[in-house]
Amino acid sequence: MACELQNSISVKENSKQRCLLFFLGQRFLEVDTFLPTAMELAVAHPEWRMRFIVFNEQNYRAILANRMIMKGLESCGGLHFLGGGEGGWGMKIRRRLKGLATIAGWIFRFPRPVLFSSRAFSRGPYLFFSALARLRGGNSYLLWKNRSPDEVHRIIFQVRELPEKEPVSFLARILGRDQDAVIYYHDQQKETLGEAAAFGRIYDVPWVRIGMPHRFPAWRRFIDGQIEAERARLAQEGVPRDAEIYTLFAAKPGSGSNYGLPGSIERSFKTITTSLFRIRPDAVILIRAHPLAMEEPYIKECIEESGRARMTLAHPEVLIALSRRSITNNQTNILFAGFSGRLIDCGEYPEFHFKEHGEVSLAHGYGPLYINPLAKDFESRLARALEDDSLFEVPELTEKRDRLHRDNPPRFEALLNLLEGDAPLPETPAAVQKA
Repeated sequence: MACELQNSISVKENSKQRCLLFFLGQRFLEVDTFLPTAMELAVAHPEWRMRFIVFNEQNYRAILANRMIMKGLESCGGLHFLGGGEGGWGMKIRRRLKGLATIAGWIFRFPRPVLFSSRAFSRGPYLFFSALARLRGGNSYLLWKNRSPDEVHRIIFQVRELPEKEPVSFLARILGRDQDAVIYYHDQQKETLGEAAAFGRIYDVPWVRIGMPHRFPAWRRFIDGQIEAERARLAQEGVPRDAEIYTLFAAKPGSGSNYGLPGSIERSFKTITTSLFRIRPDAVILIRAHPLAMEEPYIKECIEESGRARMTLAHPEVLIALSRRSITNNQTNILFAGFSGRLIDCGEYPEFHFKEHGEVSLAHGYGPLYINPLAKDFESRLARALEDDSLFEVPELTEKRDRLHRDNPPRFEALLNLLEGDAPLPETPAAVQKA
């Protein structure tokens, strides 16, 4: 009798548990965007099992190297590398097959599994996983990877081609849809999602807007804790708590080529560091490199030559909070994410950008102040920007960001309603198109 009761309790507990799988692509951007949402879900449903799956080894190693992101992942789930890895083709194929079997096992183990990906579940193994999840009463959702507004992407795609639209596969046509809903963040990224439309059908399912993920309560508590932890870590390294800190966000190789400006990130970085070291000889200089730029010679040479700059892996939000100013040498996503703080964009731009928009940042209105690194008076302008806080209080510098936050408050309840099976709060594709 006791055994039957125990089995009954076990079945009930298992029925409450659900498996949530987050498929991460080749870019670090996705885990950084997905994690705040996952952490909020973990607070609402601690009994749910979450797993973050990576097939790209380079991205996997970049995530492992980031202690803060790993701490966040471990607080709500686990990170799993299921790619081919190193070795011969035979070994890679065996690892791939084992990985597919592992994911299928997770989907079958719990009822109503949930799958998240930044691309439609329209082909390859993702289509197979989506079909398995549907058999178990579960769902597949496109969780968008990017927080950037449409305005920024319109400018970017003046020099970069949109991905070519892929045909709908035969099996995908049989299944009828490529996911069960599209989850996005704010009302200024509906055009941007056209990028996702190239990889599958997204206009035949509900669209659910959840607000900026980095404004969810669980993430804000986490960031506040990490700010204090980073202050303590720097203090252990001999950095006084009242030290003046500046952070340089260093771009990945080849970033300047997106604007037809090869070599621009190296040039601008050298200009920035040379001037900054001269203007602020006693300041602490932290360099936060893009995950693909950790071994870049232009960054290493700067650290070796200066004897003052040091590499950091702290999260951008933490560094922005700790720093008097944060400076970029390229049009990084950090400029468009809507973070609070004093950011300076010192990236090079092509001439057509200045002709059309003036001498402002690509993300003008979302926070950053622009200083052209090619200007003859760059150092004096940088010196003033480091000293004068009022330059960052001009309304036009943050009006778009302020409006974005005002019009798109956190709507976590919309996501919970979707996952828990209640009536979601979607915007229909037709309404999205008209908007």
